[in-house]
Amino acid sequence: MDTAPKSVFSIGPQAQMRNTESKTIDLRDQLSKALQAGRFTQALDLYELIEKRKPDEPRWAHRKGDLLRRMGREPDAVIAYERAVHLYSAKGFDARATATAKLVLTLDPNRGEVLEWANSAAARGFEQQSGNAIPLTY
Repeated sequence: MDTAPKSVFSIGPQAQMRNTESKTIDLRDQLSKALQAGRFTQALDLYELIEKRKPDEPRWAHRKGDLLRRMGREPDAVIAYERAVHLYSAKGFDARATATAKLVLTLDPNRGEVLEWANSAAARGFEQQSGNAIPLTY
């Protein structure tokens, strides 16, 4: 019979995940307050921290691009939006990827490859889904 006391301080994987989620929620609260107060530099730092905690979530890159654009930093906004395009496509949000790619083109018309990449990813996904689909003619 094992009579050794179990550690009260051990953290299992589920507790660690809740802890990380809690930290992200705290960052989102701070972000909301910073944006409401017009502290854009602080908000930008918070977006970067959130992106590090949730690297596969496209909305943070997209919102970061929105903020950078608002701050007048369009070249940096383009980079953030391009990241969002890639993440949206990777998650299968092809329409959102294409819309964001078009936004990139409004800021920098020389970035046509982003729209091509988003469209080719969307086309590949459509081809995979519609293996036996009947083509529609108008």
